[in-house]
Amino acid sequence: MSNSIIIIPQNNTDKLQNKLFGIECNFDELNAIDFKKGCYVGQENTARIKLKDKLNKRLLPIEVIEGDLENDIVSLEKDEIGKILINDDYPYAIIKVKNEKFDFNKTFNCGSAKVKIKKPNWLQIT
Repeated sequence: MSNSIIIIPQNNTDKLQNKLFGIECNFDELNAIDFKKGCYVGQENTARIKLKDKLNKRLLPIEVIEGDLENDIVSLEKDEIGKILINDDYPYAIIKVKNEKFDFNKTFNCGSAKVKIKKPNWLQIT
């Protein structure tokens, strides 16, 4: 078996409604956004984010290494890098990944918990 990460789709996506654009949910990576035709809610904003290379954050799964998710802020030392949006069996957070090579091997803080940000094998960011 390969060393790829299996990502479980989240069921409670209603918590994301009106908080994210589809492009921040990685729909562009899954070919679920057509940039050649429009007429969907958020189409103009989504196209602007893509064309001006302004995608600063992405919805990514997290793994709790130790502790419990009592806080929703994900940080590295004193720098806030994201926020937990779904805190269930398979938690997800919106993570800042722009303008640097994101290190998916690091351990991050979330209150007293230690977490890792998981990178789906199909995601094309470094």
